[in-house]
Amino acid sequence: MLKRKPILVASAFATSAVLIASGCSAGGQNAGSDPNRAQAEVAKVSIDKDGSLSKGPAPEIKDSRKGGNVNILWRQDLAHYDPAVSQSSPDNTVLEMISRRLTHYRIEGDKTTLVGDLATNAGESTDGGKTWKYTLKDGIKYSDGTPIVAKDVKYAVARSFSTLYARGFPYIQTWLADSENFAKVYPGPYEGGELSNDKVEVQGDKTIIFKFSQPRPDFPFAAALGATAPVPQAKDTKEAMDQAPITSGPYKIGSHEPDKSLKLVRNENWDPSTDSIRHQYVDSFTFQFGPQVGEVTDRLAASAGDDKNSASIYQAVAPERFEQVMNDPKIKQQIIDKPTAQVDLYAINTTRVTDLNVRKALLVAFPKEQARLQKGGPYQGDFATTLGSPSTLGWKKYDLPGVTDVDPKGDPEKAKKILTDAGKLGYSISLGYNQTPTSEKEALAIAEGLTKAGFKVEKIPMQPKTFNDTRDKINNNLDFYWSAWAADWPTGVTVYPELFDGRKVADGRPNNTHFNNADVNADIDRILKITDSTEQGAEFNKLDKKIMESVPAVPYVYPRRQLMFGTNVGGASFDVHTVMNLTNLFLKS
Repeated sequence: MLKRKPILVASAFATSAVLIASGCSAGGQNAGSDPNRAQAEVAKVSIDKDGSLSKGPAPEIKDSRKGGNVNILWRQDLAHYDPAVSQSSPDNTVLEMISRRLTHYRIEGDKTTLVGDLATNAGESTDGGKTWKYTLKDGIKYSDGTPIVAKDVKYAVARSFSTLYARGFPYIQTWLADSENFAKVYPGPYEGGELSNDKVEVQGDKTIIFKFSQPRPDFPFAAALGATAPVPQAKDTKEAMDQAPITSGPYKIGSHEPDKSLKLVRNENWDPSTDSIRHQYVDSFTFQFGPQVGEVTDRLAASAGDDKNSASIYQAVAPERFEQVMNDPKIKQQIIDKPTAQVDLYAINTTRVTDLNVRKALLVAFPKEQARLQKGGPYQGDFATTLGSPSTLGWKKYDLPGVTDVDPKGDPEKAKKILTDAGKLGYSISLGYNQTPTSEKEALAIAEGLTKAGFKVEKIPMQPKTFNDTRDKINNNLDFYWSAWAADWPTGVTVYPELFDGRKVADGRPNNTHFNNADVNADIDRILKITDSTEQGAEFNKLDKKIMESVPAVPYVYPRRQLMFGTNVGGASFDVHTVMNLTNLFLKS
């Protein structure tokens, strides 16, 4: 799954020094000492408690100008257009241009601040986080000109409880219901009527209050997710919203031809004085769905014709072009580069691959170096040894013999011995992969490495647009498949409970290893009760090690991302998802 945010805080009530990724041009080495290589560094990330940074308009981008159309080249259409459902990072970047939320992130250079988006600040709590109050800004409207009111936010949260939107982020619903099975507590407005006032209370048109049974200091971060994108009850079209969402950002959908193109046009009812996050520099964005990464790289490098007005959104530079473009001083000026907060894993379906020795053999045999080479080698990122990202609060590299010290080239002989000793030589593995040219080559390298170790490998190609939805079914008929995760706000709260709590194994949920260990589940409950986030982070790091003892996945890389843009595109930068920050783009002429 493609997910989230390179931002860390120690508490929702304070500013803290945290790890975030700093972007600059990349060199080609894997060594951290390369002066041209973007490094993770300590920076200040703050929360706008007094509302001073929540007031619009957003700070102007240097040399920006208005007008024109920017083309966005991306291999696939959005999987979901309803903010209540979407979890994919590039999809959410697009949706955040058309749908506002209670809170969101304001980026100024290397400073990131959680601010009020629809709200006047990032939230107010006087009881340690059990109650959160938000006041909506004046002058906020939908694209049809009608005012956004507090009851619309409450209704949006209520509808997110419905099983129709099971793929969506579950934090607010889980906390309000005090249950992972929140839909059984309250099934949503279609079956359960109005969400009760003891959970979410609306006072007039401007005030909404969230009430929890225990402190939820991270709630302002959860309020930045799609569940708080407002929906007027009378305009809720249920599943149809996944193609025609309600819009409130600086852009709205002008036209959409599924799997071919999407055009975003100016929303004339968006008021920049209410928005400290977004701009409306270009008249429109035209998304061209279909171009693969090799074509995107070549078109943007040449910047011929209208391609000079184009940009990538999520795809990196084509692996076979890395050396060429990264060593060309001219083209290098058309590239932004940054480590992400993501971890790429190869998940092992533990409901099918139940033998720990087989899972250990997969880990030992996995040819990280050969597989990464298909994606660009060191440019793709450093090899991973943990389930959590180094950008997550409390992360620390640990030693686990036989797990963290495996040869990145793979050790087929050692893996074959593990299988032989366990009586599992010739074990059949179905390898699911995203059917793109790059992933096809990566899957081939992995299959070759596993075959050398004594596995029988069947490669299963999967359609890119539906890859996540297919993989995240319980009965996916797969044994081994790529998965990626970045925290929704990078503490372990949005990593380990989501990926490795066995009570959350369900269709559409991100525990796609199906890992279920009673001791780990109990540890998650214990750690979630720790209110000091530094202590909590240290405990999550210990839990990472404990989970890896059972080898539910093969840590692959801590990825970095390189994005390209045409020669006439200005303002290129990364957003909080390490995706192209569309709101800052403009045409130079």
